[in-house]
Amino acid sequence: MDKKFQIGEIARFFDMPASTFRYWEDKGILHPRKKIENQYREYAIEDLMTISDVIFYKNLGLELKEIRGMDAATPEQHGKLFSEKLVELEHQQELLTRRMEKLRYHMKALKTLEELKTQIYQESDIDTACIVSFDLIERDKLRQYIENPYLYSRVQHTQTLPQEQRGLTIPAEMSSSFPKSSILWQKKANRYVTFLLREEVTEGFPNNLHEHLSRIQKSYRTGAIISRFLLCAQENGKTYDFYKTFIEII
Repeated sequence: MDKKFQIGEIARFFDMPASTFRYWEDKGILHPRKKIENQYREYAIEDLMTISDVIFYKNLGLELKEIRGMDAATPEQHGKLFSEKLVELEHQQELLTRRMEKLRYHMKALKTLEELKTQIYQESDIDTACIVSFDLIERDKLRQYIENPYLYSRVQHTQTLPQEQRGLTIPAEMSSSFPKSSILWQKKANRYVTFLLREEVTEGFPNNLHEHLSRIQKSYRTGAIISRFLLCAQENGKTYDFYKTFIEII
């Protein structure tokens, strides 16, 4: 079969811009013939197979410079290249999985915020067992915060409210790996009242903790106060840090 194709026909056939095939030609991937009288490109049936192979290899993640040498590569060289690409893709997959997990954390925080707006002063258990101190210059802990900001927690006590401490929540089984001096709080009770704490991002960082606390103390005796960060966002023209706050019932 000696049928010839113009570049426009090839572009429509593969549903790709003609500029892509010109670029592949510039890179030495395609070698279409050119008519003597007008220098128009002509693609043969064999070129369709070459283009199909290029698309196949590009879908595997290979670069044009790697594709250009595929025909001259030995089976061993093919195997080495494909193995390297597989490792590269596995690494990318790992990064994507972690990124998706971070997005799920953020979406969960948004859902929690909306629930707290309507389900105020609900009794519940707390969703952490231990909080250790956190300083921004502690590199490892800062990386943990970057992975999941909801780990960031503030610890206070009803009797010493101004003595606020900053920490990260950790699983209970990891508490033994930290010095006792760094443990700010460990779970001792199962009853807590939850609400949404708003702290305005402005001078002095005013929040509505006292307002909530005074309401809760009309019905309960209170102990520890744990505020877990949700997100920073605007509401009614003001920027707030939003926290899910747990007040211990004693």
